[in-house]
Amino acid sequence: MDVYLVPVGSDRYECYYEAAEQDEVEEPVEGEGFFARMRGRFNAQLQEAEQSRHQKAMVEPTTFLGRMQKRTLRWIAERVAEQRLLWHLRKADTATLHTPSDLTCNQADAIMRASMKRDADFHRTRLILHSLALVAAVPVALVPGPNVLGYLFTFTVVGHYLAWRGAVRGLHQIAWTMAPNPALGDLQRAFSLGVEARHSVIHEVATRLHMPRMARFVEQMATPT
Repeated sequence: MDVYLVPVGSDRYECYYEAAEQDEVEEPVEGEGFFARMRGRFNAQLQEAEQSRHQKAMVEPTTFLGRMQKRTLRWIAERVAEQRLLWHLRKADTATLHTPSDLTCNQADAIMRASMKRDADFHRTRLILHSLALVAAVPVALVPGPNVLGYLFTFTVVGHYLAWRGAVRGLHQIAWTMAPNPALGDLQRAFSLGVEARHSVIHEVATRLHMPRMARFVEQMATPT
């Protein structure tokens, strides 16, 4: 598994992973227990969100709840992109961390582990809060029409649980190999350039690394300079 320590500022970095489109959806879950049913609904939501993301024209729902469900699908598609790395780390035993060439291996390792620790704490807290919200949303399931709250919190509970597990595995179980990458060094130096030149370098580096979605990620995460 290849993970990239991507510069998003002159001294800020984020771990990034770009999965193939067909790898976005979780594997089937067997069993009849409560969590197995939640994972089954979670997988169905991922598939529906991916389908809606690729549809250029969708029929606008005529009801308020229908419009809310459509917006929820868009939100889920965005969260899939944010949590993609941590979900995939759950299944990895080894990983290569591609780093800017002017960072030492020890510096890159420390930055990556601080990021994983921050993610583990964040998703554990959100898992607790959203689990409580899911329980509170159960009565809404009795209301006719799409159960938007239950739909949303089913996704967030399972998503935060999988992300927390991935972050913990990244911290304690995965064997990491450091690999300096000149393209990431060029990306870091881009933050000393003007806005237009920086934009050009970011997209050129994304092309060199064959990761078409990385440019948008960097520009969304980048701090003003």
